[in-house]
Amino acid sequence: MPVKSNSDYIKAIAKDNGNIILGYNQSAGALISKDNRIKNIILDKGDKDENISVYLKGNISIFGLSGKVIVHDIANNTSNKIYCSLKNIVPYTQDSLFFCTSGGLLTYSLKSKKTTTLFPERVYTVFPYDKENLFTGSFSDLYKYNIRTRKKTLFLKGYYFTDIKKLDDHTYLGATNLNGIILFNTQGIIRKIGKNDGLINDQVKKIEVENNNTFWASTNSGISRVELTAKNQHISNFTQTDGLPSDAVAGCAIKNDTIFIGTSKGLGIFSIKKLLTQEKFIHKKVVINSVSIENNEHYDLQKSLTAYPHNTVIFNLSFLDYPSLGKISYKYKLEGLNNSWQINNSSKVIFNSIPPGKYTFRVYGLGYNGKQSYASSDLTFHIKPLFWQTWWFRLILAIVIIGTLLMIISSYLHKKKNKKMEKMEYEKKIAELELQAIKAQINPHFIYNCLNSIQFLLYKKDYLETENYLDIFAKMIRKTLYYSEKTFMPIKDEVEYLTLYLDMEKLRVKDLFDYKIIISEQVDQNWTIPSLLIQPFVENAIKHGISGLKDRKGEILISFDYTNVSLRITIEDNGIGISNQESLKKDNSFGVKLSHKRIETFKQLFDTNIFLEINAFPENNRQGTQIKLYIQPYEK
Repeated sequence: MPVKSNSDYIKAIAKDNGNIILGYNQSAGALISKDNRIKNIILDKGDKDENISVYLKGNISIFGLSGKVIVHDIANNTSNKIYCSLKNIVPYTQDSLFFCTSGGLLTYSLKSKKTTTLFPERVYTVFPYDKENLFTGSFSDLYKYNIRTRKKTLFLKGYYFTDIKKLDDHTYLGATNLNGIILFNTQGIIRKIGKNDGLINDQVKKIEVENNNTFWASTNSGISRVELTAKNQHISNFTQTDGLPSDAVAGCAIKNDTIFIGTSKGLGIFSIKKLLTQEKFIHKKVVINSVSIENNEHYDLQKSLTAYPHNTVIFNLSFLDYPSLGKISYKYKLEGLNNSWQINNSSKVIFNSIPPGKYTFRVYGLGYNGKQSYASSDLTFHIKPLFWQTWWFRLILAIVIIGTLLMIISSYLHKKKNKKMEKMEYEKKIAELELQAIKAQINPHFIYNCLNSIQFLLYKKDYLETENYLDIFAKMIRKTLYYSEKTFMPIKDEVEYLTLYLDMEKLRVKDLFDYKIIISEQVDQNWTIPSLLIQPFVENAIKHGISGLKDRKGEILISFDYTNVSLRITIEDNGIGISNQESLKKDNSFGVKLSHKRIETFKQLFDTNIFLEINAFPENNRQGTQIKLYIQPYEK
């Protein structure tokens, strides 16, 4: 039966010379002496760090918590802390232990109280199978490790071992996280025992050996006793029904014919012989006295019971198991709602807001020792749907929803059509602006000046320069016509176009200015930008900035750089400058006005961000105008 003075959540258990040590789900534990007296051990008061593994030898108890190891002297009530991320504690020699940690495999000397790192790899479990060799388990595999040569060899792949014990001189037991029990020797696997073979759960936490043919496997579903035969095994499973305080079993310890089972609701102490021979069931059934539906109590349970989803349904129960002395509980489930079993100490089982449908309430009685009634008591009832849960209401709702969706889709398509029409208008506007751009690029005044220059060169009989000028002029006209049909053009082509234009202007104005075009390394010259957008600003710099200079030679600088957000194009001149930004806006430059229109149209049509900034130089001792264009570039 459970130890009455111990009902804590037990996470680990170990034994030594008839004494039992317990580790709780907090920084505390207990020592159970040979005469079953309990002595509580408080390690760090208020600390919620739970025990992973415990060890006991004489007066030395070791509590392996999830964040540290506490070595506690029971006689002197003193403690020493070792900080590590512990996974397991395994005995090694008479005076030393293994600490399996996330940082590696450590050895701890009980005499010197010092730790030594054997190897710096995460280890979950370990077992020495001879003087020089170990089995070491990782999260997914089991290895052989030679201490002398420090060589590690893969032994069993795909098994997460949580515990390893020796069954006899040549056979070992391995508890795994998902594959049940593995019997193996130094050569390989001998036998596997899992849920399909009768094991209570394939997820096994710990193994305790009873003798050379028998061992116990602790799980979250109870505990299994496995007795091996030559070709098979006999398995007995024990749960709360058999008297365990809880099905969540952390481990067990065997002393003679007595087994100590640590669970989430305390320690259970049993005679193994009586545990194997006890009756499994109570020869009584639960009585369903009445059913209350929304404050109306029904005693005649032979009649059909009906309720609605908002009703509260209460089952009033009794279980006349007199040996339990009133310490009974009920195990029940509502088939059709939830197939998992629930346990309740109250004689009233309450259900709220049950969905419409047909249900069967099944209930077993549980005695104080965990035994269960031999059969369930069953009651079927019906929850009627409210009007909005009926099929006809859902049909009407579906029609309304579909009609609304059709209206939304129709509205969306109409808006999309309008947007497409707007886009076509923008495209038309761009076409018109591009035609205007041609007129702005090849205006009569510009052509007239060029022809005058050609005439002047011919008059001087400077045929070489005339040929050069005509060549540049022809290329300029051809490229202007070509790119006026394009919406975008690569940066390298824009630079080539600007170079032609500036070279021709230099010839026309007799080297009145010098120019420089700089492209930053961060700029990909294959990026595309709106075509013929920069030339009007360059023309404006020549026409209104440097054409009237008398005291100095004109300079024009065009630079392309990347600001990690956008492409920045800067056009600078050292001309007469502007007094404020409004002056350029009031200027009669047709090309600049046209460029403003094109910028706005590009923003609307291509959803791109083009920002124009016009400034006089901020330095007092410098004249000129600075124009900056910020453009989101496109990759070709």
